[in-house]
Amino acid sequence: MRPGESLLIICHSFPPNTGIGGRRWVKFAKELARRGHPVHVIRNEGRPGRMDSLWAKDAETPGIIAHPLPQRYPTVLIKGQLSTFWDKLMYHFWLRVLPLATRGNYYDHAIFWKQQLLSKAEQLITEKEIRNVIVTGAPFSLLVHATELKSRFPHIHLVADIRDPWTWGNSYGFQAISKERLEHERRNEALVAKVYDKLIAPSASVVEHLREAHQGEPGRYAVIPHVIDPDETELPQQRTSDGIFRIIYAGSLYDRTETDLYFTELLKAFQRLEREHPENFRNCRLDLYITGHGTTEYEQAVQDHGLQEVIHFHPPAPPKAILEQIAGADLVLAFISSDKKDIMVTKLNEIFYLRRPVLHIGEPGLVSRTIVEGKLGASLRVEELEAELPRIIVGERQLEVDQRVDHSHHLLAHITDRLVRDVLV
Repeated sequence: MRPGESLLIICHSFPPNTGIGGRRWVKFAKELARRGHPVHVIRNEGRPGRMDSLWAKDAETPGIIAHPLPQRYPTVLIKGQLSTFWDKLMYHFWLRVLPLATRGNYYDHAIFWKQQLLSKAEQLITEKEIRNVIVTGAPFSLLVHATELKSRFPHIHLVADIRDPWTWGNSYGFQAISKERLEHERRNEALVAKVYDKLIAPSASVVEHLREAHQGEPGRYAVIPHVIDPDETELPQQRTSDGIFRIIYAGSLYDRTETDLYFTELLKAFQRLEREHPENFRNCRLDLYITGHGTTEYEQAVQDHGLQEVIHFHPPAPPKAILEQIAGADLVLAFISSDKKDIMVTKLNEIFYLRRPVLHIGEPGLVSRTIVEGKLGASLRVEELEAELPRIIVGERQLEVDQRVDHSHHLLAHITDRLVRDVLV
């Protein structure tokens, strides 16, 4: 990139919007802005009560210029709890109407964004002389809408950042749509792979799928991992033992069905610990910081099993506060649903950097291999949790963590260097 050159990022959930979806690109935007590059961001304008991103402060970095656009997607479908008769009526209305209004995935929150997105993007590209345009999905329709920018501005360098599996995944409504709609999404994915100059992802498994499915020059594909932000993370100090075995889980929960099973087995594990090792049970604590999901049912289950003195739920906290908690933990749980078993989600690199023992629960894959082979902790299938977690807590099973491993290559500045060198022009 030229010194002081502007760029454009199109990210639907960019902070201050709630959720993890904007965390990746607000970090890159912050670092690029600090290097003197004005970063223009087209994002969803959000709605009241959903503008409390844990990374909102990053988005306020001088040099990041936000261009919020109206949401367009029916709010009632994404508001969560339906408290009124009118909400319930409109919810069912839109579930009937949306399939008639789109050929692909009608759960995609950006399906009605096309005209306003193209209009704003064209204005910025022209006025700010922008060459590099990065579009990140999900929602994946953003990537499709932006293909038209290439025909209108052939000189731009168009980058698709695919954060999660698209047509081959189970998230974002893909497990519920028909074969015909899925085939339409596959055609969209192929169009993106054909039109974009560069296709990147945070996980090698996503890049491998894209390369295998859509071919093309190997140089068009690149893995750009999630970053560790030193503004949030400091190397841990030696924690002073207070006799409490501290366990933490922080982050999102994926796939409701699998999460319910995880949680059921987790409660069984603590009940077993209470029966077989009551002293260890009394001196154990699990703290849960769950983002983006309601926890009422899980909290009630803890109460029903009489485990509320050991298992504690907390509201989302600022990233630095969470990482301080992780640095002082004896064990960090990582629940990973089966569709993400090969995806290195954001929180993992941060935990590795802090050198705390990680207990992965899920199907074997890239995540489990990385943890076990890298001597970062252990991996269990969900059905093993009841028996093995108590053994870890009482010390019968030791988790090996290699304190000498250098994870600094995942720091924000280093990955941004890769982004500038290998992706942007």
